[in-house]
This record gives sequence, C-alpha cells and structure tokens, in this order.
Amino acid sequence: MELRVRHIARNVLFNWFGTIATMAVGFFLSPFIVHRLGNVAFGVWVLAIAAVGYLGLLDLGMQSAVLRFVSKGYTQKDHAQSSEAISAALWVRLQISALILLLSGGIAWAFPHVMMQVPPELASSARKAILLIGLKMAITMSVGVVAGVLSALNRYDLQTYVGLLQTSIRVIGVVTVLRVGYGIVAIAVCELVAVVLSNVLLWWVTCRIYPELQIRLKKPKNETLRRIWTYSSYAFLTTVAIQLVYQSDALVVGAFVSAAAVTYYAIANSLCSYVNQAVSAMGATFVPAASTYEAAGDYASLLMLYKNGTRATLAISLPILITLIVRGRSFIGLWMGPEYAQRSGTVLIILCTALLFSFANRTASSIAFGIEKHKVGAIWAIGEGIANLALSILLVQKYGIYGVALGTMIPNLFVHLVLWPGYISKLVGLSYSDVVGKVWAPMFLSAIPFALVTYFVNHYFPAHNLAVFFLQVIAVLPVFIVVVGWIFRSFISSQILPKVRLFISAGETR
Repeated sequence: MELRVRHIARNVLFNWFGTIATMAVGFFLSPFIVHRLGNVAFGVWVLAIAAVGYLGLLDLGMQSAVLRFVSKGYTQKDHAQSSEAISAALWVRLQISALILLLSGGIAWAFPHVMMQVPPELASSARKAILLIGLKMAITMSVGVVAGVLSALNRYDLQTYVGLLQTSIRVIGVVTVLRVGYGIVAIAVCELVAVVLSNVLLWWVTCRIYPELQIRLKKPKNETLRRIWTYSSYAFLTTVAIQLVYQSDALVVGAFVSAAAVTYYAIANSLCSYVNQAVSAMGATFVPAASTYEAAGDYASLLMLYKNGTRATLAISLPILITLIVRGRSFIGLWMGPEYAQRSGTVLIILCTALLFSFANRTASSIAFGIEKHKVGAIWAIGEGIANLALSILLVQKYGIYGVALGTMIPNLFVHLVLWPGYISKLVGLSYSDVVGKVWAPMFLSAIPFALVTYFVNHYFPAHNLAVFFLQVIAVLPVFIVVVGWIFRSFISSQILPKVRLFISAGETR
C-alpha cells in the first residue's frame, strides 16, 4: 500500500513538473504573441484552433480506452489484451486521421464565410493555419495513441521528458518566426514540427519500455472493438462535452461579438486552462491507480485515493483560484497590460468561480473512469455542454463576453454541486453528507482566512509589477498552509510525521 502511494506521488510530481514548465512557457509567451500579432490576428488564431478543435471529437474516447485496458492488461500480465487494445485503437485512429485531413480542408474553405468577423486580409492566413493545425491533429490522433501506453504504465517521467522537448522546440520556433515578422501560419508550422518530432520519440520510447507489446496494423477482432467501444463510447460523450464547454466559447464570441473580443476572452480562459493543467496533472495519475486498485479488489485503497486525492487537489487549486478571483483584474493588468484588466478580469472571476467546485470532483471523475463507472458522468457532461452552448448564445446578445462566461458557469455549478457528490458517494462507500462535510468542507473552510488576507493585501498594498505581485502571493500563502495544518493536525501527527521521521532516520543510517 505504502509503495503504491509513493508511486502515485512520484507520478504526480513528474506530471506537475512537466505541467508547470508548460504553464510557465505559456504564461511568459502569451503576452509576447498577443502584442506581436495584435488583438485581431491573435483572435483569429484562437478561432482557428477552436474550429479545428472540434475534430478532436473523432477520438471517440479511444485514448481513455487504451489507458484502461493496457493498464489492466499490464497489471494482470495479460500482454495479449494490451496488444489487442492498442492495435485496435491505432487501426481505428489511422482511418480517423484521414477523415480529419479531409474535414480540415472543408473547415478551411468555410471559415471566412462562417466567421464573418474575420478581416478579409487575414482570411488566407486563417485557412492555411487551419490546414496545418488539422495535419498536426491527424498526426497526434494516429501516432499519439502510444502516449496512452506510457500513462497506463505509470511512466509519467518519460512523458514529461518528451513533453518538455516538444515545448522547447515549439517555443524556440514561435519566438524566432514572430521576431522575424511572420504571423499565424508560421506559428502553425512551428507547432507541427514540434508535434512530429515528439510523437516519433514517444513511439520509440514506448517500444523500448514495453517490448511485450505487439502492435499490428490489421483489422482487429470484432470482440476487441466491441469491448473498447463499450468503454470508450461514454468517454466519447465526455469529450464532446469538453469540446462544447471549452471550444464553443471562443466561437460564440467570434460569431456574435468580434474577433478582437476573442482575445479578451481568451486571456481569461488561458489562465483557467493553466490552473486546469496543474490539477489535471494530478488527476491523470489517479485513473490508472484506480484501475489498478479495482483490478486487485483493493477497495479500501480506492476510498483512501478519493479522500486524499480530493483534499490534495483542493489544496493545490484553492489558493490559485482564490487569488485569481480576488486579484484577477490586477494580475491581468500587470501581465497583459491595463487595457485588458477590466474585461478579461471580469471573465476570469466568473470562470474561476465555476472551477472551485469542478476541481472538488476531479478525483471522483478520475476514479469513475478508472473503474469503468463513467457512464453517468458522461451523460451529465454532455448535458452540461449543451446547456453551456445554449446559455452562451442566449446571454452573449445581452451581456457580451460576460454572458458567454455566465453560460459556462451556471450549468457547471449545477452538475458539480448537485449531481457529482451523490454519485461518488455510491462508488466509494461514503454518504453524501460525508463527501460534502468531511472531504470538501475542511478544505474550503481552510481557504477563508487566506481569501480575507488576500483581499486585504490587494486593497491596501496593490502591486505595481509582477515580481511584487508574486512575492505578495508567496507571503500570504502560509496563512492557508497553517490553517490546513491545524484542521488536519491529528492526521499529520499520526500519519505524516512518523513517515518523515522514518525517512530521516533511514537517511542518517545510510
């Protein structure tokens, strides 16, 4: 049990390392790209990504199925099952990749006609960028299926190294082409090159780390396809919902407001995306862990995974989200420029409010996927996505980009405050009141003093540059840590401190 916990912690740390590096790059690169391209061109770039992003639905949930069945097969030493699962997924995805290339051409042709807010002088560049983004997605869809194998084997260290290499190539390329004076087409070329190189390396690493895996490019058995589809169909619904929630917002803003307004919305949404990446880095490791516990019949560990995973997720996300809610406008003004502070900052407050409770259920969602109980959550997610799109279209006409953000927040709060707590209580054997009162409440209560001090600092000691802002956040963070330590003092004294002492004594012995 203790070794498994250490293994999960190691995976989380590697995932965090790669995620934080990617977030840092995005954080420092975003102002450079926005100011080099301008609001309109950057808005068109975001719209191009969002338009092609819907083709990600063609994954059909295969990646989740690969993770589940390869993890289970590897744990039970059934390498034939693992080989059949990855071969079937690759066979299907190669055909999907060909379809993506075809559909990308159609999207590129229709884009300027549908997005009439796009200036005529950028229409040709938008079309070329869409074709390149489509090619990148096709490659990721086919060759990238092997990334699910490394996740299933809990080799997040290798994934992190390859991801860092891809990020480095992308950054060097993007900075170079923008400094020379090129635009969105050149950015798309840089991202394509980075994806090609990283996916080739992923394939090679996977073959070395799991030599028993036999990948065959032939039509799989109907039984294998049926088994994968039974699992992946509901993962597919979840993917549809994610696309509706995260890709449709930019398209709604672009269609009903303007291309420039997309930039204001995208700035706020990108910050939420960074936080989501940090939390997902942890949640991603819980899926194979839950699958392993369920395969071994270790339901006590599954319950412990839910409790500690949820608390750890909130411990990471709450200080960040509260800082963005309370000080979001100030932060964006310092980060992107004062002209973005009010509009982007207000959108940020609305979106982060929804994330507060969405992250409280992130571990629950990972466990549901890991033990093949994700059907109900997928149905809720698709309902949330449809409601999000409908409300965004309705509210954007009166409230502009704020209406789109509200359209995202309202259904999200309903799903995560009303539906998920009751469902996870059935899966792990906790009552609804225990989920809210014993798992959630202590963490949210711990955040109240932190929120008050953060508001006080922002009101009386406003930061005038990013360095001071981050120093203030670091100075206030101990308030949250101390309160969490006090609330969980018995757990720390009985579980954490003995292990720390054991670790120290072992080090001294060596």
